[in-house]
Amino acid sequence: MKILIVLTYYTPYMSGVTEFARMLAEDLAERHEVTVLTTQHDASLPVEETMRGVKVIRAPVFARLHKGVISWRFITWFRRLARAHDVVNLHMPMLESGLLSLLVPSRKLVVNYQCDMAVVGGLMDRVAVNVTRLSCWLATRRARDVGVLTHDYAASSSWLVGSKHKQHEVLAPMKLMPWLDAPTAGDGVFRFGFVGRFVAEKGLPVLLEAFSEIHRRYGAGVRLVLVGDTHNVAGGSIMDSIHGQIGSLGDAVEVRGRVSEEELRAFYAQLDVLVLPSVNRYEAFGMVQLEAMQSGARVLASNLPGVRTIVQNTGNGEVVGIGDAPALVDAMQRMIESGDDVSRREIRERALQAYPLRRFHDLQETMLIKRTVRS
Repeated sequence: MKILIVLTYYTPYMSGVTEFARMLAEDLAERHEVTVLTTQHDASLPVEETMRGVKVIRAPVFARLHKGVISWRFITWFRRLARAHDVVNLHMPMLESGLLSLLVPSRKLVVNYQCDMAVVGGLMDRVAVNVTRLSCWLATRRARDVGVLTHDYAASSSWLVGSKHKQHEVLAPMKLMPWLDAPTAGDGVFRFGFVGRFVAEKGLPVLLEAFSEIHRRYGAGVRLVLVGDTHNVAGGSIMDSIHGQIGSLGDAVEVRGRVSEEELRAFYAQLDVLVLPSVNRYEAFGMVQLEAMQSGARVLASNLPGVRTIVQNTGNGEVVGIGDAPALVDAMQRMIESGDDVSRREIRERALQAYPLRRFHDLQETMLIKRTVRS
């Protein structure tokens, strides 16, 4: 089957949506002919290349708006490619999704609704967000099937009310994180960690405020390690605004920036607790929670729809109020005090039992090819 996957950003850009699409495309490419249409968010990237069996086509960018981009060729190339493929799979939020949905028969259109968009920023940003919301709503109404990360998140979204009858919970892809024989640093330091882009919705100021109090109580016995893109991210980095908070904590906070897969595995293996303090609906699942759990780390996650389900389904951590630094302090202290209550191997086993590695791929592929579609 010929499958066209469409999204605004694709690898080497790093985000949850990008990783979702990349892992899906590479797995499908083992059994189907897969093309990814995306934008040339970085002008140094080639317009066309094949990556791990996936043909990637990048349309040049005309302008940038909020977290999205504008590309006329993206639309014209989509029309041509959609006619040549059996299934068209849009990954949203995407500014053009509504228009694109009108250019392809509903019977061959499947969308993955990754998350709602939060209204932030100035007037132009607000306009962009609301236009994108309406565009995504139209695409979900036009599609024959709608993939959602969790029913928990979908039920809380006013933008998905009209598509409930065709929604499918597909979760998110999970990397296999190999078990390392020596998982801890062995220096007696309790390590909290964060993985993600340094953007407003991730709640880093809340985490730093909470860790500041934990550091006051435990001194050199605790450490916070931050991993992820610090600059050049869609929507704007908050690194400059939190630089003072980080600097005030001295050596207790380490900023590693973007790391390799090997470095990420080593990071998780020495981590005691991953903190995902996200503050709005841009965070809808949090794949990093499952990556950390596979290496034996527990998780503190915000009480956001979808995000909270991983801790709830595994029992590997706690759910904390959104943007509530004092509550996060209390939870972090409980994690320190209960550090030996469960083994790292047990944490990994719980995660893999609740979220088998192939579960996402099987659910997604079934949704994409469940009907015979003719151009």
